[in-house]
Amino acid sequence: MLDLFLQSYREEEPKSNTLDVISNIIGWTYFICWSISFYGQLYENLRVKNVRGIAFEFLGLNLTGFLFLSAYSSAGYFKGGDNGWPFSGDITKQDLFFAYHAVAITILTIIQTVYYYKKGDNAGVSLWCIIVLIVLWSQTILYVLLTWIFGWQVIFQNEKLNVLYWMGYEKLFISFIKYVPQMYLNYKRKSTVGWSIFNILLDFMGGFLSFLQMLLDSINGKSANLVDVNIVKFILSWIAMGFDAIFMFQHYILYNPKKKIRNALLDEYSIPKK
Repeated sequence: MLDLFLQSYREEEPKSNTLDVISNIIGWTYFICWSISFYGQLYENLRVKNVRGIAFEFLGLNLTGFLFLSAYSSAGYFKGGDNGWPFSGDITKQDLFFAYHAVAITILTIIQTVYYYKKGDNAGVSLWCIIVLIVLWSQTILYVLLTWIFGWQVIFQNEKLNVLYWMGYEKLFISFIKYVPQMYLNYKRKSTVGWSIFNILLDFMGGFLSFLQMLLDSINGKSANLVDVNIVKFILSWIAMGFDAIFMFQHYILYNPKKKIRNALLDEYSIPKK
């Protein structure tokens, strides 16, 4: 039955089969990079046996964002081009599987965080984050009630599908703000210990490959232009790469743990720092 659903995915015929194969390989590579990146934080929590290095706001926003992305990707993949859906088959299998896997692994990370949490490890979820989550979920539920139950036209013409399309834009908003608490926590602690750099490196690579796949698909005639391939995926890739670059700067330049150990030894033996 699942195979029949997957076969229902329709896209424009590619100009080049070779480019199509390369795009598919890149797509599965970005899927692997982004998916494996989640396991870095699981390992880091296991290694340090505490959760002082991770911002709880990041976890809450991440789960909501990937739930929204799953709804958006499912609608775009299975209903692309039908019944007024804005896309015409631009959600790939890699996009779909990534969203589902991200939800599962984020839930697992939250369970692990609850297990390792000790009083004083973390200040908890900030009030602003709670308010943002309440607003996001409330307006989404209200949108569904007004369009699916009462049949009102709120924003789009075909509301039953486009409410899920709207959730993709909510995911963009979440991605833009979810990294900020972690950046601030690293700054406040003057350390990135407990925050997985493995996660960041693979996330950056996944973002780059995701953009590269869209670029190839655009060149290969799968969409009218680059952005039309998948606007949410396009913006997400650049948000990810931008914030990942900041995290790498924090880890390797500002708060490099090896540099801290070296400076401590220099202080101990009164050796002038270079």
